[in-house]
Amino acid sequence: MKNIVLCLWVLMAFGITSCHKTAEVDPIIDSEGDPLKEHTQNPQQARMWLAGKWKLIKVSVMTPNPTVPNVELIIDETQISLVQDGVQSDKVDYEIVKTDYGLLIKTNAQPRADNWYIRNPGLYLNQNRMYLDLGRAQDLPAYEFSRAN
Repeated sequence: MKNIVLCLWVLMAFGITSCHKTAEVDPIIDSEGDPLKEHTQNPQQARMWLAGKWKLIKVSVMTPNPTVPNVELIIDETQISLVQDGVQSDKVDYEIVKTDYGLLIKTNAQPRADNWYIRNPGLYLNQNRMYLDLGRAQDLPAYEFSRAN
């Protein structure tokens, strides 16, 4: 009986000491409307909302605390310019396509190590935020952008 009680105490001690504080929630990011919860499924409305300058604010990957690179997307009616650290690194043509699973941005981006953001992602878009999903359900990255202008 003493061994069982001792084992329970040790188990509780390890459980308590292994607890750690989670990352704080950024109230600015969360107050603007989550694009995964509130987004358009209308391609025409998405085209209107998509135009402008977008700043990368969050990276969703399977590693803890990923770094968020300094990336901006400048989008007009037909092209997306990828700007990294203030330098344009890619420019591609795009179209918004409605699929059975939602909206998709189809681009002519060539596979490179630094242009994941614009390689045919799923699109979740509201007026102020955009979520580009490259296949998060299959452990691929997803990127969240906030309108910069």
